Amino acid sequence: MKRKSRLQPKLDRRELLALGGAAAAVFMAPAGAANARRTGTMLALADLRYSDGLLFARGLDRLGVRTLPVSNLARVWFDFIEPRLQGGFRLTGLTLESDLFVLERLAGPTGARTRFLGLHDWRCRPGAAHSLCGSIGLAPIEAALVGGEDRWAEKLGAALVASTEQDEERRRRNLIGDRARPAADSPKFFVSWLMDWRS
Repeated sequence: MKRKSRLQPKLDRRELLALGGAAAAVFMAPAGAANARRTGTMLALADLRYSDGLLFARGLDRLGVRTLPVSNLARVWFDFIEPRLQGGFRLTGLTLESDLFVLERLAGPTGARTRFLGLHDWRCRPGAAHSLCGSIGLAPIEAALVGGEDRWAEKLGAALVASTEQDEERRRRNLIGDRARPAADSPKFFVSWLMDWRS
C-alpha cells in the first residue's frame, strides 16, 4: 500500500484558479513594443473561463495590451492595477457583471471614471441585444458588434483600444441582431467597459 507524503501541498479550487490565473497573466504579457507608446498606459481584464474572454484577450495581446484574468480580482487590483494609476491610465475589460460591480467598488475612491459600458445579452432571444452607453465614439464599437459574428469579442477589444474620448456628453445606442454570436461555453451575458483616470 502506497503511503501519501505529508509534504505534498493541497490545493483547493480557489487556489488552483488563482494559480492558473497567475500563469495566464505571464503568458498574456505584451508581444512586442510596436504598440507600446499607444497601449503602454492601458491594461485589460477578461474572464478567461470562456472562449469569448479568450478571444478578447488574444486580440488585445496582438495589439500590445496586457490582459489579466479576473479569477482573483482583489489581487489583480492591488498587485497590477492600483500601482499604475496615474493620469492617462486606461483599463478595459470583458467580464461578468458581478466582476464589474466589484471593480467599480475598488476603483471608486481612486478617481476612476467609467467612460463606456456595453451590455451584451443573448439570454432571451435567438439574436443578440447590445446596449451601449459612453462618452467615447460608439460607431467603431457598433461596427465591431454588427460585423463581428463569432469573433465579436476580438473586434470589440480592438475598438475599445482605439477609442477616443469625445466629450462629457454620454451617448446611448441599442442594437438588436443575430450577427454577433456567443461561443458555445458563453454565459450569454457579458459586460464590456472602459475606465480612465485623469491627473
